[in-house]
Amino acid sequence: MLNWLTTHKRWLIPTGLASILIFMFFSVTLHLQHRRQQVQEEAMAVKVAADIAERAAQKTQKTADSPPADLPPEMIPEKEIPLYVRQPSPSEVTGRIEGTDSYGRKAEEDKLKDLQIVWPLYFFSIMKRDQETARVMLDASENGFGVIVVTDISLKKYPGILSSRPGDRIWLAGRISAIDTQATGQIGLVTDYLGFADNHPSHNEN
Repeated sequence: MLNWLTTHKRWLIPTGLASILIFMFFSVTLHLQHRRQQVQEEAMAVKVAADIAERAAQKTQKTADSPPADLPPEMIPEKEIPLYVRQPSPSEVTGRIEGTDSYGRKAEEDKLKDLQIVWPLYFFSIMKRDQETARVMLDASENGFGVIVVTDISLKKYPGILSSRPGDRIWLAGRISAIDTQATGQIGLVTDYLGFADNHPSHNEN
């Protein structure tokens, strides 16, 4: 065996080296092809994710620019409707604050304050009033156990608020001014516009 190897070593060594080089060449080629395929798949995944995010953003913007289907007619001037959004809901507002740590709480509150929203709410009571305004408490839930919304209503602009009964559905459009997460949560609102349901007692007074 040794004699055979000695006799043929002149062509065995080059052949062995050539085989090793060929093996390395194909290994590198296969590795590069596999890596190229991975890069293409990752690029495709990023593109698909970007397309989904873009469609979601377009859908959200379209929803934000469209008035809620159940908004009382002529509640908000048509040119101002796109300024107000239906989401986040009152419970989502307080939930965002509760879901942050002490360091992020203020930053989240700053994001939500002055957000212009339009919400359907349920009248609860008049907390106090004078000749010009009434401080009104409303509930985000019909069962009376939702987030409380407190706002001052102009009696000159919306005198019908005084004839409201507990449970009457009322729409408010305005800006978030304060957020308290204690108990069921409470949100302060600076009201710009108010809308009554068709069966509100104020309609019978006209």
